[in-house]
Amino acid sequence: MTTHLTEDDLVLHFYGEMDPAAESEAVSHLAGCDQCRRSYTQLQRVLAAVDAMPTPALPEVFERIVWARLESALPPRRGWLRRWMLGPANLVWAAAVILLVAGAFFAGRLTNPPAGENATPMASAVDIQERILLSDIGEHLDRSQAMLIELVTAEQPDGRNEVDISLERERAEELVAANRLYRQSASGTGNSSVTQLLDELERLLVELAASPDPLSGEAMERVQQRVAAKDLLFKVRVVSTALRARQQHQQQTGGRAGA
Repeated sequence: MTTHLTEDDLVLHFYGEMDPAAESEAVSHLAGCDQCRRSYTQLQRVLAAVDAMPTPALPEVFERIVWARLESALPPRRGWLRRWMLGPANLVWAAAVILLVAGAFFAGRLTNPPAGENATPMASAVDIQERILLSDIGEHLDRSQAMLIELVTAEQPDGRNEVDISLERERAEELVAANRLYRQSASGTGNSSVTQLLDELERLLVELAASPDPLSGEAMERVQQRVAAKDLLFKVRVVSTALRARQQHQQQTGGRAGA
């Protein structure tokens, strides 16, 4: 391997998700490259700090405050975001995710009938736990979405080739700890679409948390292009909406069963 390892390479190496040949090359390169070894050490420190962090407790008004501040900044780029999110490929992906989430839900309803249909106290407790998990993941995705919008709409100040990302980096450090817990929980329930999204989101959050501040204009452009290339903002919005609809349906059916 003659070129330096990219940030994606380092993240994949950390998680052990490289194919055997690429993993062997990465290990050899890290052994002989001081620059990449320093970058990897920095990444390890960030992740070690993340593992020791408690799940962040944000105030209930956090989302309203963020959205109130973002609304005034979004109109100049709203047309671009709307065209991006309404592209044919994205609409197909959205339909697939909604079907997956809804299908997993109705499969669960068939195998775990609601109260009044041979349900047990244990089944009711599991249903309540699932509602809480759905609510928590949905709120986490909403917070992540707000951070992503700020990231993709950030612009370089006039005359400067760098961008202040101190706020986004701080939020990424907070979000990545919660994201890891929710990813593990979603994986445990067999929800592959949510697990895959949280895995993609975690990679970006880890990269942001380990980024220098300020970030060069070129580096910022690469991050924005990565978010756009993976349709990450669109996926977060679709899954958040699907989870919220699923949670509301559970509340409605649960309320009728208990009436």
